[in-house]
Amino acid sequence: MVFPTSDPPFDHFSGPGEEPIPAWDELEEQVQQFARCYRGQVAQLSPPELGKALQVLLQLTQALAAHLAEGREGIPATPVQAPSWRDLERAISLQSHLLFFPLELQSLLAVSPDEPAAELPPEPEERRLDLLAAACADPGLRPFRQFLCGLLQQRGHQQAEPLERLLHQQRLAGRLAWRQLWQVTLSSPALPQQQSTETLAHLQSLQTHPSAEIRWAAYQRLGQHLEAHAELGGFILSVLIRDHLWEAQWRGYDSAAELYLARHGLGQPFWEQLLDGIRDRFDLFQRYYRLKSRALGRSIRTCDLYAPWGDPAPPLTAAEATSLVWAALQEFCPDCAAQAKPWLPEIRSNLEAPAGKPETPSLGGEPLALLLQALEALSRRLRPEGPRVWLDLEELQGTIQPSWEIRVHTAFLQQMLLDYLLEGARGTPAPPRLRDRGSGPEALRSGSLTLAQALLIHHLEAQLQAVFYQSLIARLELLLYRSEISQGDTAPLAPSEAGPTYWVGEEWLKLSQELCGDAVELLPEEQFRWVGMPELFLRPFSAPQVSLASLVALACYRQYHLSPRTFLPSYLNWLASPPGSLSWAESAQLLQVELSDPEAVLQGLEELEHWIEVLEELLEEDQN
Repeated sequence: MVFPTSDPPFDHFSGPGEEPIPAWDELEEQVQQFARCYRGQVAQLSPPELGKALQVLLQLTQALAAHLAEGREGIPATPVQAPSWRDLERAISLQSHLLFFPLELQSLLAVSPDEPAAELPPEPEERRLDLLAAACADPGLRPFRQFLCGLLQQRGHQQAEPLERLLHQQRLAGRLAWRQLWQVTLSSPALPQQQSTETLAHLQSLQTHPSAEIRWAAYQRLGQHLEAHAELGGFILSVLIRDHLWEAQWRGYDSAAELYLARHGLGQPFWEQLLDGIRDRFDLFQRYYRLKSRALGRSIRTCDLYAPWGDPAPPLTAAEATSLVWAALQEFCPDCAAQAKPWLPEIRSNLEAPAGKPETPSLGGEPLALLLQALEALSRRLRPEGPRVWLDLEELQGTIQPSWEIRVHTAFLQQMLLDYLLEGARGTPAPPRLRDRGSGPEALRSGSLTLAQALLIHHLEAQLQAVFYQSLIARLELLLYRSEISQGDTAPLAPSEAGPTYWVGEEWLKLSQELCGDAVELLPEEQFRWVGMPELFLRPFSAPQVSLASLVALACYRQYHLSPRTFLPSYLNWLASPPGSLSWAESAQLLQVELSDPEAVLQGLEELEHWIEVLEELLEEDQN
């Protein structure tokens, strides 16, 4: 994919029934009032007072995010929407006036428990209380614990406020401007004038077209467009890499990867061990695509990775999709289902056809889309996202992504739904959605089986992309940041004298070939895929987060498979914890996966292998 296709950024910050967004001028006054009230006073705040201040900061951040969402502008011919440049300037300017607050939190002095924060007692270091660590442990501040612990972990890597503010403001003319140029460049006409209706977004969508010829033609045109902009893309990427390397050095990190991974409590050695473990199981990726090749009766090319296959899912209405997800939850965890039942009417209403248009059972790929939307809505209700007290520059520019916990929980519940559908397909009581239609036993079994197979194919391709494809991007990033470019040499991203390919394209082909083996044919256009990777340009070192979330979701479900009685109480404790109160490691630990142990996380690959085996069994049953 060239552009991110997730939900538009910031939508979850605003919605019906919430307070209206303050106008920019009013918001500026609120920011200034916050600064007047708290600048230089953070060390004197009691825990309840700090909680109130953090709540105000959260509201200001939400208002900034809502303004950026309201002022989003679509980039022509693409599915990308980004804030207007004027709104981005205002948001960064206002946020720079709030920088003092997290910086003062990180600078809280360690004091004796018996002394006020303003005094510096001559106590031995070991007898002094770390005020920021104490805030992290304070029960009254639990909703903000994730934010506070992040500040604690990054303490010592920040500079004085004037320098931080200067850097913050300069991002507009630096990093953010280069990213904007990349987006605008890729949105330029991809095709001759007579074919201008075929936009980049349309070419991308054709990668899931049933026709192999159409997929191939669209893939070629997409590759030609990326090739045309490869030289400029390489220059932009080299500038961004140097900027990230400079910031890492400025903040005292050993590498840019360490800087970005540290924001999420991850260590680079841990991540590199995961990469090695994923690399050792490339056979799973190849096994799946050999299976797909046999089912389609033809070889799989890179343009066929997301080609539809299998029988289409039976039609579903929004009410049926919602009821089906709830029935699966009822069988998995009755307590969760009881909690979720009051939410069902609203979830169903959000999925239904617009007012005035009669709802009909969905066709084609839509049944699966309804099912997945209902599942994600339920996931977000059961475990809401933690408060975003502060937005990174990447998030301000409109590249916000679902939180790690949302990714894990949604992928986990997909597996729960799969198990439920498979039980219905294998002779246990059929799902209510199918029973209510009054079909015969064989039709009930067939409907469950078809829906289960369609969901399983979707789930497998999503997890294979998240685990393996994203791991390739992460390995490419490590190569880029360790190359000669870090010494100021642009050669790695300049055209090679040996041919029209680029060094980075050649490295990407090597990585892709290792993953695909003989299961997937690499087309020549693949060498320019990197030009359109938002992970490289917009979200540096975000690939590890995606891979890790997928692996943890798979590993969690494996723990549930091994011992449901042990797993469910821990799962309920995780759901009951306040959003924002747990770090990644603590969340995973409650879900019985130790993030400190790469081998425990890599057990998710065994669960992935299990689901591939299930698909093989289903296809074999179809043939018999």
